[in-house]
Amino acid sequence: MSQLSGSPRLPFAARVQQLVRDGVYDKPAAWRFSYLLILPGLIVILTMLGIPLVYAFVQSLYRVDLLRPGTPFVGLQNYVTVFNSPQFWSSLRLTFIFVAGTMTMSFVLGMATSLLLNRELRGFAVLRALVILPFIVSEVTVGITWRWLFAPDLGVINAMLAVVSIDPVRWLSDPNWAMFSVILAETWRLTPFAILILLAGLQSVDKSFYEAARVDGANFWHTFRYITLPNIKPQMLITLIYLSFACVNQFGIIFSLTGGGPGRATEVVALYMYDAAFGNFQFSRGSTMAVLLFAVNVVLSLTYMRVLRTDD
Repeated sequence: MSQLSGSPRLPFAARVQQLVRDGVYDKPAAWRFSYLLILPGLIVILTMLGIPLVYAFVQSLYRVDLLRPGTPFVGLQNYVTVFNSPQFWSSLRLTFIFVAGTMTMSFVLGMATSLLLNRELRGFAVLRALVILPFIVSEVTVGITWRWLFAPDLGVINAMLAVVSIDPVRWLSDPNWAMFSVILAETWRLTPFAILILLAGLQSVDKSFYEAARVDGANFWHTFRYITLPNIKPQMLITLIYLSFACVNQFGIIFSLTGGGPGRATEVVALYMYDAAFGNFQFSRGSTMAVLLFAVNVVLSLTYMRVLRTDD
């Protein structure tokens, strides 16, 4: 019988804490206690996200169109219609470009900055607190702010380019630059989250590993590859999953910056879904794309979990 059950008079949490103090690790009990801790948050998440998702899936099986009377059951016809739409595949391609660009830049900048901030130097504590500020700003505010920065005549970015004799760039009205512009704005907003999580992972790594590596003559690349990366895999997984969800479902910044334009150069699936549901009143078609976006999120998350799987 587990040692945990040997103290029936203590509350469950108190018994787990007692075993930890005694140096006893009961894996089944630890797992039960872990699930007990996340249960309230899990219930909230399932309630807030699960119910709308189920409703969207059910609605995707019907024809819900305010311009046409009735809501007949059509089965998978909405999915066939979406898959046969060239506009959907175009928006899906733009979504993957946006996701790949934003996640790459956010993760790389987050990792580099967290390595820089993982030091016990004077003033770094204040700098760590300031770094998170862009992440707590609303998406619409970020979009409007960057719209001013990208302004062709009075924008700060073009003013800085003029200093080095570079002609002004039509960041938001040129199809060749519009996607890069929204990627840059989203990267600015999401990088602080990557810094926060990765920095927490770096600070949890046992410093004795680095001391032993220095004694053995390891350089920065060796310690980063064989000590840092393996020990922060859980934090890397959390970062990638969140960045993926945020980018795949991104709407506010792109809508406030370009509205999907110029033309359809930045019309990702989230904007196409919005236009179908609230622009053309085809709610079943919008629900179909919402379900497909959820499926994309699940596939990407499972991919990250497989790549970054750990023994623990």
